[in-house]
Amino acid sequence: MLLKFAYQDFLDDRRFKNTTKTNIKNYEMILGKFVDYCIENQVVNAEDITYSHVRQYLLKCQEKGDKAGTINTKLLRIRAFLNYLVECEVIKTNPAKKIKPQKEDVKIEVFSDEQIKQMLNFYRRIRRREKSYVAYRDYMIIVTILGTGIRRGEIINLQWSDIDFVNKSISVFGKSRRKGNYSYYR
Repeated sequence: MLLKFAYQDFLDDRRFKNTTKTNIKNYEMILGKFVDYCIENQVVNAEDITYSHVRQYLLKCQEKGDKAGTINTKLLRIRAFLNYLVECEVIKTNPAKKIKPQKEDVKIEVFSDEQIKQMLNFYRRIRRREKSYVAYRDYMIIVTILGTGIRRGEIINLQWSDIDFVNKSISVFGKSRRKGNYSYYR
């Protein structure tokens, strides 16, 4: 199958599966560049894509300055495309399957003590001035986030059953759907 047709068929399949418009745009951008790279290197049939082509493309992206996270995102999108071609029996195996993701340096920006004091003072003033449920709720959310390190999505999904008042802990299911426990102090 011609690579351009396989690429278009993949995008149509994603639209059919109600993939978000943002993800479709990401696929178009990332896979479009990969398809262009393949065609520039005389790979016009999807069946002719090899491990070496994928690796060389990612290496070229790295040389252009792409960071590990960007390379890994590109690898994931290319793998999804090639997995689709395997499902459709266009190719027998996914040549990108053997490529391992790059190790990423994860740097987490944290608030300074001064920034935390400023936030708490701001919400304390609002709570005292307004004396409303919303002001008190917002203050407690900020205190909980700062005190435990819990993420925004995790605090939004909290249920009363997740809070253990006796042991002063909160149980949450995080990004990787694993249960985590945060301690809080009164």
